[in-house]
Amino acid sequence: MVKVSVIIPTYNEEKDIFNCLKSLESQTLKNFEIIVVDDGSKDKTREVVKKFKKVKLIEGEHKGPGFSRNLGAKQARGEILILIDADMTFDKDYIKNLTTPLFKDKKLIGTTHDYEIVPDLKNIWSRCWGKIRVSKEESKKVTIFRAIRKSKFLELGGFDSKYGYADDQTFWYKYKIKPEPAKNTTCYHTNPTKLKNVFKQSRWIGASLENKLISIYPINYFIPSIMLIISPIAIPILSLKKVIKNNDLKIFFPWMLIFMTFRYFGTISGLSRKIYLNINVR
Repeated sequence: MVKVSVIIPTYNEEKDIFNCLKSLESQTLKNFEIIVVDDGSKDKTREVVKKFKKVKLIEGEHKGPGFSRNLGAKQARGEILILIDADMTFDKDYIKNLTTPLFKDKKLIGTTHDYEIVPDLKNIWSRCWGKIRVSKEESKKVTIFRAIRKSKFLELGGFDSKYGYADDQTFWYKYKIKPEPAKNTTCYHTNPTKLKNVFKQSRWIGASLENKLISIYPINYFIPSIMLIISPIAIPILSLKKVIKNNDLKIFFPWMLIFMTFRYFGTISGLSRKIYLNINVR
């Protein structure tokens, strides 16, 4: 009997999904199913997934990862759902260690991994994002569930697509529910490696920002314009803060300044789409 279901939403992930699925094949825990829910990819993602005979592929529509995860959860056979991204790979004990606390403590709702790092920093734009996405100390504050009981997931209504990039934090936004970090659960999560992807990712993040000012009319209508006006000051300051946080001052000029320019204007673009057009899609 399958007790664990791994759900992966995909959207144009042909470059990453193969490594993700191969990593899952190497897990020490073997008794789990894998469900890939494709969110209307326009590349060869589905063709890559079909090479893995034991993986169940659901071909959905382009409605966002939250919608896809909800669709996968409804068809999952396991009592525990593992919610991951297509651009992730994992240590061999990842699923075992992520789910062990849930099997031991029936009152526990869900867990998250305790360490999330970037596997390849040779690309300068990936390096600008930073090596550590989630440190072991920061994992205590993480609001994203990586493993959750299926019954609780469905009871809470699944993820709300209105949060866009942050739809996997739905349970925190709505109910202030957080997962428990599971020990020895290292995840490797790639960063965007091209400037156009830095911009697109930032645009999606910008459209998904949750802030009271963004929802107050007509104040919110002025936010993108204000950000544009202060950009000559904001971008260097944000760049400096980022290199200090990354402990990587060597890339401040010109790489971080270029990177942060794309991030900053991508964020403005996303905010504008959300405020003026009510659009929040990847």
